[in-house]
Amino acid sequence: MKKVCLLLLLLFVCTSSQAQKPSAAPSLSAADIIVASYTDSLYQLSEYYNTSWKYRGKDLLANPYYYRLFVQPTFYFNPIRQQMDLDWHPADSLRVPMRPLVDHDDKILEANTAMNHFFSDLYISHPQYIVANQSTLDKNEGLRTDLKHETEHKVELASHVTTPKPVQVYEPINVVGYRPNFWKFTQTYGLQLMQYYFSENWYQGGSNYNSALVTAKITANYNNQSKITFNNTLTVQLGFQTVKADTIHPWHSTTDQLRMINALSVKAAKNWSYTATLTSTTRMTPQYPNNSRLATADFFSQFESVLSLGMAWSLAKKNFNVNINMAPLSYDWKYVGRKRLRARYGIYPNHHSREYIGSSVTINYTWKLMNELSWASRLYYFTNYKKVQFDWENTFTFTINKYLNTKLYLYPRFDDTIFDDDGKHTIQFKQWLSLGLNITL
Repeated sequence: MKKVCLLLLLLFVCTSSQAQKPSAAPSLSAADIIVASYTDSLYQLSEYYNTSWKYRGKDLLANPYYYRLFVQPTFYFNPIRQQMDLDWHPADSLRVPMRPLVDHDDKILEANTAMNHFFSDLYISHPQYIVANQSTLDKNEGLRTDLKHETEHKVELASHVTTPKPVQVYEPINVVGYRPNFWKFTQTYGLQLMQYYFSENWYQGGSNYNSALVTAKITANYNNQSKITFNNTLTVQLGFQTVKADTIHPWHSTTDQLRMINALSVKAAKNWSYTATLTSTTRMTPQYPNNSRLATADFFSQFESVLSLGMAWSLAKKNFNVNINMAPLSYDWKYVGRKRLRARYGIYPNHHSREYIGSSVTINYTWKLMNELSWASRLYYFTNYKKVQFDWENTFTFTINKYLNTKLYLYPRFDDTIFDDDGKHTIQFKQWLSLGLNITL
């Protein structure tokens, strides 16, 4: 009985031992082992980058030595030195085929040591996969060990790109030519109204009257942007005033002027040009003294036309423009239609006109004294070396807004062919001040 129990116990122990014996591990191929080792190395590398590694702001990664895991398998010296050399120390792990670009710490040393172990296992287990060695790379200058500083990579991509040749496309083209328009037209119109009223008991007395002044300036200027300019200006001033003391003519003309200026210029130098200027002036309505039917002036009584040949100097600045026309040869023709007025304007008896040949100077300038105030002036001087004529017209314009302005007109004049009632030559003067409407087109 004892023998049977011992036999059963021995069978049970053997059976339990056989049941607890682990089953044999499945066999792995060489490729599976390489993939597993490579994957494990990459896993360790990823763990390092996710935990300890920090990018230090360089153009390359902080540790450039990981490239050995991704290029063709190469036999490097450092893995064998770490395994075989008796005097190897951790600093030798940095002796890789490229100098470090940043300072190294213990983590980087650990990473290099781990890669050395990986390559050592690869050289022993699978030497058939090694296709290059470090000696060959050093001999062919494939590795740089002389870099002491970080290398800046500058690549001119434009130099490596070939510009494609343009494709020639032939399409019908309709050429349309436009003749340039060298003419410029401007129009400026003004209307000023004025009323004076005095009560009958006004302590100084006075006469009530109303006045109106109409002004117009029309220009047609030609400029071919080369040498030739042809400027044409028509100026009109016509003013009326009520006069209670005149029982024959309730309205008297206070200002009456019709002037046409035609100026042809050919550029000679920077600010100089040859000029031919024709200036024609007359009035439009008759002028009567109080309670008289005898006119002292009328249309074409007088009429004056001056043709001047010479040179002009001009200057244009931001707020100031000036043009000086000097004519050593000038022809002045005066005409008076009313016989009774011939002597008044220096015309010989039994003649309606008179000619003068001499020299003249005309100065035109505009000056913007401030944003609201401008000054336009025309100074004319003529002499035939026996007589003198001098005109100086000044217009001060104070701008209120785009449409309203105030104008002050001052006009001194001297002509020694005209005599006053006492038979003397005197300076003549005209002045008016107005507030009114101004429109520019």
